[in-house]
Amino acid sequence: MKKIFPDYIRELDYYLGSMSDDDLADFFINDSDCRARLFEAMMLDFDRLGPLSKQRVLEAIEFILSSGQIDKLWGYVVPHAVPLDEVEDESGYLRTLYEKLAGREPQPRNFGVEVELVDAIGPNGIDVRQ
Repeated sequence: MKKIFPDYIRELDYYLGSMSDDDLADFFINDSDCRARLFEAMMLDFDRLGPLSKQRVLEAIEFILSSGQIDKLWGYVVPHAVPLDEVEDESGYLRTLYEKLAGREPQPRNFGVEVELVDAIGPNGIDVRQ
């Protein structure tokens, strides 16, 4: 059974989570400049992850893109606790994020029917040093 760790995507949310209310009021996730700043900050967070954690982030994005269930799995991508506009093109958002992180376009993958979404957040959070 293939294990997917979508919670690892949330390890890239520091930029959004650390914004003040005023900063959030001026942030528009569908604006190309705002999104470019967000993805640049997410890349900095990604660069701090260990190799296994990086792999888990990329596999989770690939899975969400390939699943045909982006709406169902979107909560792993953008934190709902942060008041943002709805992302207009969720698939495009994920593809662009993947390209930024991996340096290449995501390829469609068949994960098979036996996939387990693993809740990786333990009592001490996620160990991203791996």
